[in-house]
Amino acid sequence: MFLARKITRAKWTHKRGGLAKGEVAADAVTADLRTQDNTLSFWRCPTEDRDDIEKAALAIAATRDSVDKIEIVWLVEDELRDDGQYLEDTKGQTPVLELTGLHVDVCRLDYVRLGNVADHIIRAIAKKRYRRLSKRCVTNLLATAVKQEQVEITCLTDKVQMAVRRLLEAE
Repeated sequence: MFLARKITRAKWTHKRGGLAKGEVAADAVTADLRTQDNTLSFWRCPTEDRDDIEKAALAIAATRDSVDKIEIVWLVEDELRDDGQYLEDTKGQTPVLELTGLHVDVCRLDYVRLGNVADHIIRAIAKKRYRRLSKRCVTNLLATAVKQEQVEITCLTDKVQMAVRRLLEAE
């Protein structure tokens, strides 16, 4: 089982400010690992298959203010548990109701545990466990979800609705 999260991969792979190989950029941590109540939000993926990763991307994209590219990284759930991370199944905050049960929080995070999550992300990127979905792909995911009645278009933000409607009207 895997846990997926949106990141900005360039922040994790570009070395700026004199950082050496293997050092984690603070910008990556502060931008992509912002906690709330000492938790981080992830989406469970049973496999690394494209469909499972895209479900996580859909759950995330459906909550956004606008349609944009999304980069997803996925971590091995058992490796996080073995590393002492606390995982709690929680209802996901996404309008794609059938996906709300795939949500999990990594909780009880402190400075050390958050750093360990960052290390897991770096290792996942090194193992090519990431995917970049273009804006067009994200729009297609959302439009398909609307067509298949997985999400009500009116539950999406205005900008996302406009992008999805444009695509659906062009078909």
